[in-house]
Amino acid sequence: MDLQQINIKVFTTEDSKVNYTNFIKVFNRWMEEADSEDYLNYADYSHVDAGPGVLLILKQANYSIDNAYHEDGFLYNRKHAVEGDNADKIRQALAEVLSKCEQLEAAAELEDAVHFNGANLLFMINNRHIAPNTSETAASVEADLTPVLQQMYGGDDFTMERTSEDARERFALRVSANSDKPISELLSNLGA
Repeated sequence: MDLQQINIKVFTTEDSKVNYTNFIKVFNRWMEEADSEDYLNYADYSHVDAGPGVLLILKQANYSIDNAYHEDGFLYNRKHAVEGDNADKIRQALAEVLSKCEQLEAAAELEDAVHFNGANLLFMINNRHIAPNTSETAASVEADLTPVLQQMYGGDDFTMERTSEDARERFALRVSANSDKPISELLSNLGA
């Protein structure tokens, strides 16, 4: 299985207070500071209950402060193909989302009100053709994901559980780790 369109959501901590207007400020700053034309625009869906919140649209990926199922988190959605083996692609996606989470935690616009829990992730493949929501897909993805998570969590225990067995849903695993490592340490463990 050639994993593509990897999506990862890092959930916010329970004490976080998400203010969508402040995320718009951050996303506008990121677009202004970008040294490439990869950043296209943002879309504000904060009015949608349990929706995508505020979405930053790039050529290669999308970022959003997502509130699906009423759970806030930062969602990385890779849109285009990535080279390498599956472990490399997973490591790249984790490094990308965690790096952005670290930048968000440090963003003055968020007023130190948003923090991310790297021990609480949602790992998805946004392509039902590549990764149908089946037990066979789960076994294959877990085989590639497990060693990367072991590296990232530095030996801390973690579990992976499918969020749904409904074939109409996209394939997703909820990752829960017994870890209190900060985002910076998880990034360091990944070699990022």
